[in-house]
Amino acid sequence: MSNSYKLDSIIKVDESLCIGCGSCIRACPGALITKKEFPVPIEDSWDQCIDCGHCVAICPTEAMHQRSMGPEDCHPIDIHQVPQWEKVKQYLMTRRSIRTYINKPIEKEKVEMLLDISRFAPNGANRQVLHWVIINDPARVHRVAELTIEWMKEMKETNRALYDEARLQLFIDPWEAGQDHISRGAPCIIMATAPKEERTAPPAAMIGIHQIQMAAPALGLGTSFTGSINTACHWLISMP
Repeated sequence: MSNSYKLDSIIKVDESLCIGCGSCIRACPGALITKKEFPVPIEDSWDQCIDCGHCVAICPTEAMHQRSMGPEDCHPIDIHQVPQWEKVKQYLMTRRSIRTYINKPIEKEKVEMLLDISRFAPNGANRQVLHWVIINDPARVHRVAELTIEWMKEMKETNRALYDEARLQLFIDPWEAGQDHISRGAPCIIMATAPKEERTAPPAAMIGIHQIQMAAPALGLGTSFTGSINTACHWLISMP
């Protein structure tokens, strides 16, 4: 988004372009825009605006400017590239968790492209709370898997109920035989984090990760959600 806007209100309308269609008013999730002669913000809207940019994106004449973005920040949409239902259906039905990987680091540019597209995933009140941890080194990924196995072994002694419920033995036995069923040879880990007290974090993280998983095949990449690493991290962070 552009940093060039120095507005003293959440929006400013180019009156020479505005056609009075009311799209911005209907699209505002907080009902912070009303209409006089032209669209204007309601009183005390400054602190309530979540900077989602819908008012700018939906304006058909590029008349709307918002305090954090303007029309030039909106990428044009080519409707001919929007896939039809049968293509969407096939794509979603053929998604699978990949469990065999090439021992090769992922290009940094591809990782950055995936993180960038995750910004557009839905999240509560447009809070953008996620921070990303990237481990793009096969040896370090293997070390994370090793630490996860160590945690599983500890659970066998300290929390047998969790050990049995999660069937952790199914990971430990192959590991002892030289088979990594944690990372399965993946060269890269992408992990979403957020402040512990942030109430919107759990769904935001899952949706953001899912967005990355859906985008990855277009870059020639396969993905899998690794619940064992996630559970181990959550348990260790939660310990007193």
